[in-house]
Amino acid sequence: MAALSTVLIIQPDLGLSGAWFQALARGGHDVIAVRAVGDAVARVREGGIEAIVFDAPADDADGAAVRELVGELDRLPDAPPLVLVSDSPRAPELSARVGAAAFLPKPCTPDDLVELVARVSSANVRGHRFDDETTAPRLKDF
Repeated sequence: MAALSTVLIIQPDLGLSGAWFQALARGGHDVIAVRAVGDAVARVREGGIEAIVFDAPADDADGAAVRELVGELDRLPDAPPLVLVSDSPRAPELSARVGAAAFLPKPCTPDDLVELVARVSSANVRGHRFDDETTAPRLKDF
């Protein structure tokens, strides 16, 4: 049976990454896990990724890591949809600003993640990518 989709997890916490990996794999997805944004971008450039799950660092109050990832994805012709996971009170706003396909607040269960990834990948949601100079400066203001 073919996988539902190939999902890339960006999660520095090995325990949480493992739990998410196992849950997504049980949910029928092929899963690739990396710990850093740079590794994720390199893997996305290789192709075949249909959704990205990024656990935004709690100490990233200004959203720099999310903006770095989205900035790199914006350079790609067909970037996969981004699911942002975070416990930051500013994360829902940041998620909307960067055009994430979905936002999942922490705490969440691996099953919550599986359900959301299934919806995003089956709907083929891409999210908004900033391709003009009038929208992009908003990211710098966050």
